Amino acid sequence: MFEFQIPVSRDDLLTKTSVNQYSVEEILTHRLVQGAVQDFKYAIRSNSFAVIDNFDSLFSILCLQRDLDAAVKEETWDCLLKASRGVASQLSSVVEETGIDPNTRARNLNLVKMTVYLLCQFIEMFETDFHKANAVQVNVTKGRKSQKKRVETGIDWEREREMGVHALLQIIQLNLPKLWDPPIPEEEFVSLVSNTCYKLLENPGISKVKDTRETISHILGCLVKRYNHGLGASLKVIQLLQHFEHLVSPLSLTVEMFVNHYGAKSVVSEIMREIGRIDAQDLSRDTSGTRAYSLFLVELAERVPAVMLPNISVLLCHLDGDSYSMRNGVLGVLGEILQRVLSKDDLDDNMKNARDGFFDKLEEHIHDVHAFVRSKVLQIWLTIVNEKCLPLPRQEHLVTKVIGRLQDKSSQVRRYAIQLMTALLKYNPFAAKLPMEKLELNHQKEVEKLAAMKPVEHLPQPIPDDVLEGFEREWLAVEEKLLAALDEDNSQDTQDEDSQEDISQEDITVASQLTRIYHLLLEGRYLSAVKVLSATQQQWPDLAPRGHDQERGQTTQTDEDGQTSQSEDDQQKEENDEQKDAHCVDKHEVDPVSETVAQLKQIFLGNKKLAHVSSTEEAGEGDAASEVCKQQVLVQYLKDSLTFAKQVQTSVPTICQLLGSKNTSDVFEAIEFFVTGFEFGVTATMLGIRRMLALVWSKESGVKEAVVAAYKRLYLSPQGGNQRSKALAIVTNLTALTVGATLGDLTSLEGLIVEFIKSGEIGPPVIQMLWERFTLKVLNTTASDSRAALLLLSMAAGAEMEMVKSNIEVLIKEGLGPRAEDDFLLAQNACLALVKLGSVKKNRGETAAEPFRLPQSHDLFSRLSHLLVSGVTKVDNPHWIPLAELSVNVIYKLSEHPDLVCGDILKALTVKTRQLCQESGGDGADNSETPLPGCSSVHLTRLLSLAGHVALKQLVHLDVSVFGEVKRRLAVQEERNNRKSSGKKNDASLSKTKDSVMTEQETIEDEMGLAGAAAEDAESEYIRRICEMEIVTGAGLLSEFEPLLVAVCSSPSKYPDLQLQTAASLALAKFMTVSSEFCENHLQLMFTILEKSHSPIIRANTIIALGDLAFRFPNLIEPWTPHLYGRLRDESPQVRKNTLQVLTHLILNDMVKVKGQISELASCIVDHDERIANLAKLFFLELSKKGNAVYNVMPDIISRLSDPDIGVDEDNFNTIMKYLFAFIQKDKQCESLVEKICHRFRATRVERQSRDLSFCLSMLSYNEKSIRKLQENFSCYADKLSDDAVYNCFLTIINKARTFQKQEAKTIVDEIEERIERCRSKGLEEDEIAHKASKASGAAASQKSKHKTPAKTPGRRRRNTGKENREFDDSPTPQKRQLKKKMKGKPKLSFSSDEESDVELFSVKDGGDGSEDDIDDTFSAKSPVNMRSKGGKVKLTPRQRGMRVLNTSE
Repeated sequence: MFEFQIPVSRDDLLTKTSVNQYSVEEILTHRLVQGAVQDFKYAIRSNSFAVIDNFDSLFSILCLQRDLDAAVKEETWDCLLKASRGVASQLSSVVEETGIDPNTRARNLNLVKMTVYLLCQFIEMFETDFHKANAVQVNVTKGRKSQKKRVETGIDWEREREMGVHALLQIIQLNLPKLWDPPIPEEEFVSLVSNTCYKLLENPGISKVKDTRETISHILGCLVKRYNHGLGASLKVIQLLQHFEHLVSPLSLTVEMFVNHYGAKSVVSEIMREIGRIDAQDLSRDTSGTRAYSLFLVELAERVPAVMLPNISVLLCHLDGDSYSMRNGVLGVLGEILQRVLSKDDLDDNMKNARDGFFDKLEEHIHDVHAFVRSKVLQIWLTIVNEKCLPLPRQEHLVTKVIGRLQDKSSQVRRYAIQLMTALLKYNPFAAKLPMEKLELNHQKEVEKLAAMKPVEHLPQPIPDDVLEGFEREWLAVEEKLLAALDEDNSQDTQDEDSQEDISQEDITVASQLTRIYHLLLEGRYLSAVKVLSATQQQWPDLAPRGHDQERGQTTQTDEDGQTSQSEDDQQKEENDEQKDAHCVDKHEVDPVSETVAQLKQIFLGNKKLAHVSSTEEAGEGDAASEVCKQQVLVQYLKDSLTFAKQVQTSVPTICQLLGSKNTSDVFEAIEFFVTGFEFGVTATMLGIRRMLALVWSKESGVKEAVVAAYKRLYLSPQGGNQRSKALAIVTNLTALTVGATLGDLTSLEGLIVEFIKSGEIGPPVIQMLWERFTLKVLNTTASDSRAALLLLSMAAGAEMEMVKSNIEVLIKEGLGPRAEDDFLLAQNACLALVKLGSVKKNRGETAAEPFRLPQSHDLFSRLSHLLVSGVTKVDNPHWIPLAELSVNVIYKLSEHPDLVCGDILKALTVKTRQLCQESGGDGADNSETPLPGCSSVHLTRLLSLAGHVALKQLVHLDVSVFGEVKRRLAVQEERNNRKSSGKKNDASLSKTKDSVMTEQETIEDEMGLAGAAAEDAESEYIRRICEMEIVTGAGLLSEFEPLLVAVCSSPSKYPDLQLQTAASLALAKFMTVSSEFCENHLQLMFTILEKSHSPIIRANTIIALGDLAFRFPNLIEPWTPHLYGRLRDESPQVRKNTLQVLTHLILNDMVKVKGQISELASCIVDHDERIANLAKLFFLELSKKGNAVYNVMPDIISRLSDPDIGVDEDNFNTIMKYLFAFIQKDKQCESLVEKICHRFRATRVERQSRDLSFCLSMLSYNEKSIRKLQENFSCYADKLSDDAVYNCFLTIINKARTFQKQEAKTIVDEIEERIERCRSKGLEEDEIAHKASKASGAAASQKSKHKTPAKTPGRRRRNTGKENREFDDSPTPQKRQLKKKMKGKPKLSFSSDEESDVELFSVKDGGDGSEDDIDDTFSAKSPVNMRSKGGKVKLTPRQRGMRVLNTSE
């Protein structure tokens, strides 16, 4: 009988290596193949061993597969499948037999090997063809789709493949090892089957076909269980994972099947052991394979965590490796095991220790060096918390670590940290509400209660008499029986020595013997009790009749069994009884029986008393201990709750900052955290809820939607109740939002409510409830609730103006009626609602609607006038001025003639004020010796503030409302004309040629809008003339206030009231905004107030007003610009902040030239106030977006800040330069700055300047040209290298420059380094440096200075010219000659202008600015402007004109 051996390659079957080995005789030709297939087809019908007989034919097909038609191979495959099924049925009966004949075994074994070999070979052949066909199909599809049919075959290989692996499984799952002798299958057979399965798994499509994948898994499971393939499978799994990442899920499912269906747990152990042995460096290099290992381990832990737990130690070494992917995988395995295995309650000590160790590992890697690992660990913790697997003792430490990750630099880490905080809050084990104040009170109360419950030591209570009598009765019954037993025993006289009790044991004590005697008496064994007593007396002679009582008394006090002692009263009674007994004994002869009975009585009664006392005390102590234990648990629970609430409160400020993050995921998670915290009653989260309001203006639609949804969830979703109660709850919630809200919060809340109105979330029932609360129709409504309801109505009017328009009378009656006379806040809210009526919405391309106006005689204006005039006497009410401003706004928005209404109010107020001043003792305004009386000061403050606001609103009214109405009417007229002319177009087309040409020209003019533009310009000029000549100047009403305003502002000592000065300065600024003539006349006074006022509030207000004036009249303000910059050094942080904001606004809008004062803005980067420093950084960030703006001003900044007289200290200089040089990124800019800074070394006067310049050089980025510049100008800084700081900066430059790739550049760097070291170590003489410098730069030699500087070296004197000193001296204001003389000898560090600049910013004029234009610290009586255009105004561009309109409107 031959033996078929599994070949390594097909050629092995063509040759014999042994006598019995099977070999293929010959390979069939193409012509014979078809017939051989037919023969095989017929043979399988009746012959189970047809595969053996036709093996050569089937093998020939395998060898000729490339040349054969697909139909022949497919037919052969079908026959082979039928034969395989027959072989499986044939083998199933053979392997079940107990004794198999050797020939039968050999024949069937050959059948198995041949069949399996052919099945595997044909599967691999068709699989290869299928892959090739798919590859061709993909390439063809990229071209013409019509060619797709060429690569299609007649076989559905996916279905046939399933049938093939199923046939293979039918054979493999049989007990085939019985066919081998010994029953161990050969390795080649196992490898043949397993390699075919693994090759099929390499196909990504297999993972999608569940049946095929499961069949392959079963085949491999059979090989592992029956064919000793466990180790091979483990190694192959790792190999496949390394090369095929898509096999993570299929292989994890396969291994799970090994464990659950075939019990092959060792495969998991081997896989983990092999992965644990992989070198850490190999894992770092092979990122794809490492990621596959990591994902596989995690998926395997999800499926078989209990199997992985015993071998987890082999993976822990990778937690210290360099591969973050593997660290993620191992940590993921720990997380899965913790959730699925170690989260049970019935864990033994070993499992608890393992759990604690795993938690420690997870906590350690919260601070991992890699952000991906930190985020992965936080995800694992999040899952643990969501699954409620976190032990309570772990929570406090975990929360502390998570709070630290809220400020992580990685957005992913921050995101999961916030999610984890939210989950900890959501699934906290303490309570549904965590208000801090209540928790603290409850905790303190329970702690005090626990302290009061501590047990207090007390003496035993005496035994009641009735209990003692009961004990006596019990003893009498025992005594009677005892005496009877003793009489019976004496009569029988059967006492012998063997009956004595043996008490010689070591553990027997007196107390135990007495207790034993007591129990014997209770059991009725009286003779035994007597014997034990006798034996005890023999063992302890002190227990003799005379001495027994004393020993027993001692024993009862402290016995070894822990029994409590008797009370003192009982002991005293017993002593008295003993004395009586002793006295009787002395008188009479001692009777042994009576003595024994007396001793037994004492023992019996003593034990009874002890038992009673012990039971009473134990019952009391047990109840007390139980209560104390419960109280301790409650106190600990409250303590943990309070700790957790404090931790959550600690995280709130950090998460509030994340609401402003540029990363939207931070914002979304922060919103969810605050919403959850608010729902759980964490009071600190209200801060975040307030901060969220501003996000309603976010440009990110997702953020805006999240904010709206959050507030809807919190405030618009009441639970239970009818529609009215829900509406009331919503109104109450929204009212709570208005309490304590700032102006910004209220503005954002208005935007939020508008969104709710538009989306229908706030419907008519809520609006109706707001009106009812406003009018006090709802019970228990307070005045503040009424004001809040009106405020909310005014906000809702922004979306639906009709709700206010239809209720004007209600607003006037309730909001401006009698209630308003005492409640100015209510009147303010009414004005806020009414002013919404004046807003006109205009759609693009349409003519604006006619504005809503009310007649001058309307009740609204009479009520406002009455409130203002009558309320001016209420000096204690601080809300009059805000009410007056809002009233003026309403008048100008809604009145047809607002100037007349406001004029009447001003006249009435003036009369009222004069009357009040006269009543208080004379007109304070005319009193030149004493200040105004208190009341007059308040009244005058209110009058001036109203006059100023009326002036400003009159300007806005003319410039916006009147001019807009003119434009609207022109547009309406034009539309009417167009309609009229539309019918005449046909007639125009039939006109003569000349008329046609004229009509065409007119049409062009109309299309260009020239006619309308001319009309608009005329109207605009007319309005401008009115503003210039007739409002605050000329004979108008407001012009009468000019002397009073000037008098108050210019005489702060005469009018010292701060509120009056503040109102007067603001009113003066508003007057100046109206007219350029008025502005020019009082500009010097305004700047005097800016610099000389003692009040930071006035200075802060004035700088803002001057910013507005700079937009309105730029030519007038421009010469005074240095004084604006001067306020950057104001002592008040608020003034500095306002100044910085104003200058930022002006500079970025090109309204102010930067000139030399830009260094003042740069110095704000290191301001002590963090807000100012951040604003300064933001300014330069925005400035960097304007071309070369930052580059243009860098020389001036360096020059001024490094000046020891006017600059900043060295550390601050370095901080400023580090920030600014980050914006210098272009190579040309760096090259130019290198050369300029190098030249400045010659003009340095002190060592500090050299250090500053070298630091600036070290901040630049270098290319080859920059290094050449550094080399060419080496002589400029060679003599400064002796300074350590300068030397270190140049070493930094050299290290930066070593990154060049070109050899030539490296040579230059080496040469510079060598020269630096030489100058550093040896030094060069001054003459040599000057000589080399003159050779290197001819231009420098020709520019010898006429004015010598006080520098030390002659070379520096020659190069510090006066021209350089004057180059950046750009101050436009006059300067005293004394200051000029002082500064002549101290030239400033400066640079020449940059000729290569793309944008000429802040350039210096040649003729207009000289050395006399420096800042003067005092004001000159003469205006700094000598010549100016008419009216002090310049022609504005359309953009500037638009800005002016925006600036003047509210």
